[in-house]
Amino acid sequence: MNLSVSSLAAWLRLSEDRIFLVLTIVVGVLAALCAVLFTLAIKATTVLLFGVSPSVLRFLLVPSLISLGTGFLLVRFFPEAVGSGVPQTEAAFHLQQGQIPGRVAFGKFLTGVLCIGSGHSMGREGPSVQIGAGLASSVGRLFRLSPTRAQSLVPVAAAAALSAAFNTPIAAVLFALEEIIGDMNAKLIGSTVVASVTAVIVERSILGSSPIFHVPQYRFVHPAELIAYAALGLVGGIVSLAFSTSLLKLRAVFLRLPARTKMFQPAIGGVIIGVLLIFFPQVLGVGYEYVDQALNGGLLLHTMFALCLAKLVATVISYSSGNAGGIFAPSLYLGAMAGGVIGVLVHRFAPFPTGNPGAYAMVGMGTLFAGIIRAPMTSVLMIFELTDNYQVLVPLMVANMISFWISKEYQPKPLYHALLEQDRLYLPEVGARMTTSAWRARDIMSRDYISIPPESTFKRALEIVSQHPERCFLVGNDGSFSGIITRDAIDQATRSGLTETPITDSIIRNPAYVYPDQVIGIALERLGKNPGLLPVLARGEPRTIEGVITSRTVIQFMENNQPGRGGDSPNIRTTTVENH
Repeated sequence: MNLSVSSLAAWLRLSEDRIFLVLTIVVGVLAALCAVLFTLAIKATTVLLFGVSPSVLRFLLVPSLISLGTGFLLVRFFPEAVGSGVPQTEAAFHLQQGQIPGRVAFGKFLTGVLCIGSGHSMGREGPSVQIGAGLASSVGRLFRLSPTRAQSLVPVAAAAALSAAFNTPIAAVLFALEEIIGDMNAKLIGSTVVASVTAVIVERSILGSSPIFHVPQYRFVHPAELIAYAALGLVGGIVSLAFSTSLLKLRAVFLRLPARTKMFQPAIGGVIIGVLLIFFPQVLGVGYEYVDQALNGGLLLHTMFALCLAKLVATVISYSSGNAGGIFAPSLYLGAMAGGVIGVLVHRFAPFPTGNPGAYAMVGMGTLFAGIIRAPMTSVLMIFELTDNYQVLVPLMVANMISFWISKEYQPKPLYHALLEQDRLYLPEVGARMTTSAWRARDIMSRDYISIPPESTFKRALEIVSQHPERCFLVGNDGSFSGIITRDAIDQATRSGLTETPITDSIIRNPAYVYPDQVIGIALERLGKNPGLLPVLARGEPRTIEGVITSRTVIQFMENNQPGRGGDSPNIRTTTVENH
């Protein structure tokens, strides 16, 4: 009997694995079909709205009027479809167990086609990722997969969608691991490979096997060229930093505008884009045809310089004003133009033999991608897949490393994550993502804590804390976090006769803190930075207290989870928050 039960259990587990494998292929096909249809719909919409030779009036009116409609759709029906789609997919995977509402895929498709097709300087790859992830989430619900299995379909679909949208299956797998999951050793690597290969087969069977770009044959001419590629890395890092910081700052300006203007903000961007298109029609939409020209030496030096600046401004305005579209393609466009400029200068003035300017444009694409998207390994594999040439790897890695370092040094937060935090969504740190079996801050925190109202006087604060042995206390009202204050500060102020003085000046406003899903190692490290108490704050609501960690809660946790004492349930005893 025991043998039959165990055999049945093994068969059921095997069946679940087989079902997941089949769904991986299904999701790969669906994501690919949607990515291809998305690409074709954008091209058709652009032709429909602008025609073959658009007039000045069309440039002015089309982005403005279409953005009025998309603004209404994005605010009233599809708020999750604003922006790129990649950070939203990351947030769904890490914070919502991969659950994405069914309307998101449709909304992203519709608004993405309208925004990019009407001339906004945005890319199709990010939206394709979110569309694929939304479909995968719906498939998971349809087949009633377990939460873990349903969550796993999200990065699988992301890899498939990117593979079909950009025709680089290996880089798509790496992007899903590096950016969406945040773990290069993730167990899902096999599933992402299957979905990515399936997607690229579907894409090539529909659109053909022609590459997106006609890449010139790369040849590393002279060792001294590495100096030139290092200079390209420096320029790439500066342009990446300028793009990211300006986008975040302008987006913050739009977010501070009154809520009643939100529906009209995309149209504000549309008006500005319309004016830009009059002078620089080359920045319209995705713009890959001009990237192809830069790769093959078809653009002049001053043209590439102007287009690099114009594309940067146009993309920042389009994205910040609340339209639907990605920054994947603009980063490649900027890289091709910046690299082309450096290539022409090096080719003209270098005292040593050099490759053609198109080679620098190609390396520039990877360099800007590494600096803006912060996925350096994906960048290397992506350019290698486009060129199929090993010689490009050394100069590409030199330029990427410098660009990535400059971008990370002067803006530590990756752009996708910074955009989420502007929306008050906070992803787990990489350590918390990768160590899925580790204890978390929620396991050692206590919900039994003392909270002092921030408007209290020192006399009132002393009355509150006098019956408690702790040396540090939270300051806040009804679970809202204002800071922490030490008993020593309260005692010293009381002895100095400041009993009726508010505690305001003695509050530590920005102490170290953790989120509930961060691993214990991070919590213990940050506990040492505070005077005896570490607040645990809710993700998405950074001023809301979920609990506290102290040396006492740590000791209690260790005692309760010693071997042989029943460590299966990590949660310690918690009680109702005590507010005075």
